[in-house]
Amino acid sequence: MSEIITSNLFLKFLEENNFSTITGVPCSYFKDLLMYLDKEYDQKKIKHILATREDEAVGIASGVAFTNRKAIVYLQNSGLGNIGDALTSLAQLYKLPMLLLISYRGLLPDKDFPEHSIMGEVTEDFLRALKTPYWILEYETWQETMKEAIYTMEKLQSPVALLVKKGVLSL
Repeated sequence: MSEIITSNLFLKFLEENNFSTITGVPCSYFKDLLMYLDKEYDQKKIKHILATREDEAVGIASGVAFTNRKAIVYLQNSGLGNIGDALTSLAQLYKLPMLLLISYRGLLPDKDFPEHSIMGEVTEDFLRALKTPYWILEYETWQETMKEAIYTMEKLQSPVALLVKKGVLSL
């Protein structure tokens, strides 16, 4: 197994790139990050807002973007279907940049639940259908990948996505 991106380094990178808010629906792929945010992180730097639904998180990030600040939204790929309307008729329509951090579930070796297996097969097609640029976040190149995603997000003034496989941000 490759090394993981530590929560501290990940959040420091977001701070350096002027993100003000992180919001989303919890996923075990982000467990370490979420526990760090809850127990150790100074939320005066980046505010953490839990959402009850994925489309609510996109709504929160849209509000942040309306104030010319940056937000990151975390969600499972099985929740992608819940953001379609908020993404297309709000964030994309009004050119609201945000970074979507999506757990890429349903791939080998963790084909654990049917909803993950099905969504795992269509995640990338779904993002293409939503006209959302995406990258797969890997430990070895994560900072370069995130820089490219943030650059694209700012250039297009639109949401972009990072797909995160198991073990990249949490054990």
